[in-house]
Amino acid sequence: MFWIIYWNRIKASVRTKDLLVWTWIFPIMLSTLFYFAFANLDSSNTFEAVPTAVVDDSAYHSAEGFRQTLESVSAEGGEQLVALTRVPDQETADRLLETDEVEGYIIVQEGKPELKVKANGIGQTILKKFLDQYLQTASALEIMAEQNPAALEQPELLERTGFTHEISLTERQPTDKINYFYALLAMVCMYGGFQGMQTVIYLQANLSPLGARRMLAPVSRLRVVVCDMLGGLTVHFVCLLIVVAYIALVLGVSFGSQLLYILLVCLLGSLVGVGMGAAVGALFRWSEVAKTAVLVTVTMICSFFAGLMTTGINYMVERIAPAAAWLNPAARIVDAFYCLYYYDTYERFFADLAVLAAMSVFFFAVAGAALRRKSYESI
Repeated sequence: MFWIIYWNRIKASVRTKDLLVWTWIFPIMLSTLFYFAFANLDSSNTFEAVPTAVVDDSAYHSAEGFRQTLESVSAEGGEQLVALTRVPDQETADRLLETDEVEGYIIVQEGKPELKVKANGIGQTILKKFLDQYLQTASALEIMAEQNPAALEQPELLERTGFTHEISLTERQPTDKINYFYALLAMVCMYGGFQGMQTVIYLQANLSPLGARRMLAPVSRLRVVVCDMLGGLTVHFVCLLIVVAYIALVLGVSFGSQLLYILLVCLLGSLVGVGMGAAVGALFRWSEVAKTAVLVTVTMICSFFAGLMTTGINYMVERIAPAAAWLNPAARIVDAFYCLYYYDTYERFFADLAVLAAMSVFFFAVAGAALRRKSYESI
């Protein structure tokens, strides 16, 4: 009897097109849209050399120190600051500036370099800071030459020393776009609520003719509930795995190398979603449309604060209101995926799983208690 009820619930879920659209087709379409929309999101944060022109005249060649400095920061390589264009006169430089081919140009007048720009921006600020730093260094060297000429003969005093260096706290390169895909998967997990709510509706005689017939069947209500929940959970979990496989294998989004842990997050996420839907369906005596509206509203609010629309908002909420962040199942799912992607330790990851497991137990307990109290005078 168990397998018959279980299999019939799976077939009913597969034949319900609305459920498949929202838990399978829609997430694949949205993830594809994310892939093309955020393709250049990481590259937009990388530094690009500032297009700059320099008037290559006799005054520029006479300023030997500045010429060598400018050529060193314009040399192609990992620390290239400017993309240098040499022009023969100021008129040509003005023309390049007016047509926005360069951010600014440098001209040497009276032995000192001067910057000409058309507007203020990041590139112009970088050029100004570069020139200011050069002029300050040159002035310091002139004063040193006047007061202590012997110091100029010590090369170590003239070398620029860096006291900081960039390191990565994780093996993988940080990226902003994966947050959107993780939040999308959290939303798909929450969409498991449709399966849970549909299961409960099929067990209530006052909401559907099928529910009335099933309440008359000589089968234990507990067995029917368990079989139906497992059937709905199975269909939703398979749909979620299809979405994960598409995002990982087709779109190339990384989830880390711990496959079993990834499956565990998906399973607990599905349990939370199905349990939440079951609780909403069992608690309230509303129509199916009203319950669906409540479920969609809760899902979208949780997904929003998990970073589906704005990256980083989940950690902002955790900093301002940590209790609200830890009570958001979508945020915990996103954070669990983040832990697998970035961290080598699993303390926070297992804390996320513990919260998700506790939420699923709570939702199913609420749904079970509500269903046990339901009785009908006549069917």
